[in-house]
Amino acid sequence: MSGAKKAAALAAGGLALTLGGAWYAYRTAFQADPKRIAPTRSIPEGEAYAPHRELTLRNIDDLLSRPYETVTITSHDGLRLSGKYYAGNPGAPLMLFFHGYRSTAARDGSGGFQLCLRRGFSVLMADQRGHGDSEGDAITFGIRERYDCLDWANTAVEKFGPETEILLLGVSMGAATVLMAADLPLPPQVKGIIADCGYDSPEDILRATMRRWHYPQFPTWQLVRLGAKLFGHLDVRECSALESMKHARVPVLLIHGEADNVVPCEMATALRNACVAPVTLLTVPGAGHGMSCYTKI
Repeated sequence: MSGAKKAAALAAGGLALTLGGAWYAYRTAFQADPKRIAPTRSIPEGEAYAPHRELTLRNIDDLLSRPYETVTITSHDGLRLSGKYYAGNPGAPLMLFFHGYRSTAARDGSGGFQLCLRRGFSVLMADQRGHGDSEGDAITFGIRERYDCLDWANTAVEKFGPETEILLLGVSMGAATVLMAADLPLPPQVKGIIADCGYDSPEDILRATMRRWHYPQFPTWQLVRLGAKLFGHLDVRECSALESMKHARVPVLLIHGEADNVVPCEMATALRNACVAPVTLLTVPGAGHGMSCYTKI
């Protein structure tokens, strides 16, 4: 084989390996897959979760037993999105809830649901795109989901009336979703955002996850970004919660467990420091990821 042919063969092999790696990275991080959604009643192992396991399961079962109204919308890019509406007291505020990555609303929102229930709030729990009963082929870490949040808020005003006050609540990726929506033209009925254990940017949480799983930053990050562009048609750097906080239009409450081993707690500090709207940061000692509402301060 001539030198030119060898070089061409090596180049073709390198390209094939790169594309294969990019596809694997996309499928692992971004591709929606019902088989990879965490079961609603699954609670992570570890000392941050064990003391709250039974109460969490009771809250999940209570939520699953309650009657609800199915609400569907069409997203900005043509997907059918679905949610469950739980009516509260007449005239009460509406809590619009967004769950986390490869999870369910009942799993991530059962604790917050109980808090809303005690106060008579109505709750609308959205299935994020690519999860539950909502359509979507890709999970985008809040990049496209933030526009879904805007669509849900506008629909809530249309459905429940212009006098309805709305709060946005999210956990984990859901928290990043509502934070990234903070600089969008939310309807004036949205009075505030509550973000529990949200990350500051898609890039930072992807890089943090690589470190947690002991993947090398190079070439893993490059393959992840390439896979997102080629197969998901998005750039993971195109927006972030950190940038959205610099243009936030409504008050923000940031909540983060100090024992969170999924989203570093220091991300909450960075979000607070970037926020130009009224902002409060509550960190909870001993609380694991998404478990702050179960942990006594």
